[in-house]
Amino acid sequence: MAGSVARVGVAGLTAVSTWVPALPPAQAAARPGMSASVGFAGYYAEDQWVPVDVVLHNPGPRQRAELVVSVNYPLNDNRVELGSLHWLVVLPARGWVHKEIAVPGHVLAANAPPALYCVVAGRTVARADLSGNPLGNVSLVAMLSPYAQDAQFLTGSTGPDGDPVLPVAVSPLTFPASANLLNGLTAVVARPDVLGALNRSQYAALTTWVKLGGLLVVAGTDGGADVLLPMRPGPAQSVSGMPLVHYAGSAALLPHKILAASGGLRPGAELLAGSARTPLLAVRDVGRGAVVQTAFDPQQSALLGWPGNVSLWTKVLREGNPEQSALPRLLDPNGVLALAAVSDALSPLRVPSLRVWASVFALYALVCGPLLFVWLRRSKRESWAWVLLPAISVLTTACIYGFGASQRPAGILTDGVGVLDLSGDGEAEAYGIRAFMAPFVTSAQAATHSSMLVLPLAEQNVRQLGEAFVRVSDHNVVRFTDVARWGVRYVYAAGAVAGQGRLDARLEAMFGLIGTVRNETPYPLHAAALYWNGQLYELGDLRPGQSITLGGRTPSQDVGSNWLLAYAAYNRDIMHGPGRPLGSWAATLLSGQVNPNQAMLVATTDAQMPALPRLQTAGAVASDQTVVMVRQFVPVRSYPLGGSPYD
Repeated sequence: MAGSVARVGVAGLTAVSTWVPALPPAQAAARPGMSASVGFAGYYAEDQWVPVDVVLHNPGPRQRAELVVSVNYPLNDNRVELGSLHWLVVLPARGWVHKEIAVPGHVLAANAPPALYCVVAGRTVARADLSGNPLGNVSLVAMLSPYAQDAQFLTGSTGPDGDPVLPVAVSPLTFPASANLLNGLTAVVARPDVLGALNRSQYAALTTWVKLGGLLVVAGTDGGADVLLPMRPGPAQSVSGMPLVHYAGSAALLPHKILAASGGLRPGAELLAGSARTPLLAVRDVGRGAVVQTAFDPQQSALLGWPGNVSLWTKVLREGNPEQSALPRLLDPNGVLALAAVSDALSPLRVPSLRVWASVFALYALVCGPLLFVWLRRSKRESWAWVLLPAISVLTTACIYGFGASQRPAGILTDGVGVLDLSGDGEAEAYGIRAFMAPFVTSAQAATHSSMLVLPLAEQNVRQLGEAFVRVSDHNVVRFTDVARWGVRYVYAAGAVAGQGRLDARLEAMFGLIGTVRNETPYPLHAAALYWNGQLYELGDLRPGQSITLGGRTPSQDVGSNWLLAYAAYNRDIMHGPGRPLGSWAATLLSGQVNPNQAMLVATTDAQMPALPRLQTAGAVASDQTVVMVRQFVPVRSYPLGGSPYD
């Protein structure tokens, strides 16, 4: 049966359904059907993981199935995404089921979009093409609503990077339940009652995404009982819209009153427009992100007809979007995927220097040339050259081969680098790449938590014997079979994780920086440092639970904005050995100056983290090196010159 493509609303919802006969004709009526909707109303970011909502209909008995997508996409630096992704799903008897999966965006944007297969008992029973619309220079904003017209108030506004906003309506039923599947969005907009209607997994994904650097805009206060919201609900009343005019900096006045409802601000909220008694617009920082809330319905005709409406929402999106986000472009070949350069540190042989080899070959040439000739000539045994020359050559070759065999690693070599970006409340964004190879054909596997997004990578232009696949279920398992000798394979894992602890810092700016820093993570930290106001403070190593006091004796140096070079000189795990690609990536982690009211804590650890799973192999591991960069932004209390917190 041929596929069908349907576009719904202004965003062009793409759903392609194709059924492939895989059963005998007598059972054709019982074959399952499948459709897939890509991204947010069909739009997605190429350098992020993309949510795909899969709907399966099973007219027959209950059965177990597997959804399969093949991945083969070349990256920079002679590396390639190579393998297949598998999701387990149970098809209910004569029923329907929704399944959320995640597919790399650049694979979807390739010239030939991949196909999703439904496999039962080794047979393909359904197929769907995964096609959608990759984003250009636009900011994608999702409005949680089944109605496309609910997003019209954002039309014409621009995002934080100056790109035009593309507003799309996303049904709460298909909203992703994974925080990292929201990374392609500039903001999420929702009404309080819609937030309350999300299921537990969807709500947890949204709040985690905000804590790590996302922007949630809540339109209205009706039903807004969530403690994360900046405003309390209150009675509705007609108020002047002039505070919005002043906030937007618009030259066009808002002649009509607007309907607003608010019971005041919650603790920790900051007023953006209105008054303390009648707030119209407020923001609250939540971890590394922010929640902006309006006391009014943006769909009011008075606001939609106001020429300054575009300026209002442009300013909300620009000022509400955090600068120090922990959410990177997870599939950027020049960004996170560049951590695959960790394989450059996998040295199969400890080869001597060129000077040593030059000396060996010079001695060989000297012995086989003038010395042997002179000795044979003087002893009048020139005919011995037919025996001595081959013997010396064989002996030299055997020695070189024996040296190489003695230096050959006895097992698998593996290195891993990663980043753990802490939000400050136990949540963190974790991503990393583990590389491995062996002097023999080998197989390996690794397991991660189900919240992680896992991708198998490989070197290009090397002999590929086996295959790699990721099976996603309660625990993600990536398996590599028959990896060729000296062939490098990679496990790339990324995701939002909980239970990572925090770096508890109580810092005050008084003629410098004073206070305490306590390691409340489960990881021993090496060469911890604090960067604030152009100064780098060296804190040393911190065990879990250990505290350190900052004062006049804490080593520090004035580094300006070149904090990374100074830190690399202090912590040689960065920019040396396996940590070299980590140091290069760290330069992009801080795009500008740290806010004077914030400091950045940074350290490294060799402990295992969720994004760097250990390899499980039948062979021994000869070398295992891990470098993880841990980072967190912490507040700094500032006082006037000569002031004191006790005044």
